[in-house]
Amino acid sequence: MLFLTAASIGICVGMMRSAFSIALIAVMITATFALATAISPGPASYFNLLIAILGYNAGLIAFLTGLFALQTRRVA
Repeated sequence: MLFLTAASIGICVGMMRSAFSIALIAVMITATFALATAISPGPASYFNLLIAILGYNAGLIAFLTGLFALQTRRVA
């Protein structure tokens, strides 16, 4: 579920077509995990952060792949 949520965030941010937005969301994902780790009384798993980052990047790649596919189809 974490992967799918991060992937959907990646797709939505990709639709903004702003490098600042893409970088800001990447920092916010990491900052949110750091804050949750600092506040949480129990141990935190860095595996969840890795899954979120991979999902975010997969969403961006999926958006760019779809955008390229549509653009190539329009040209032909």
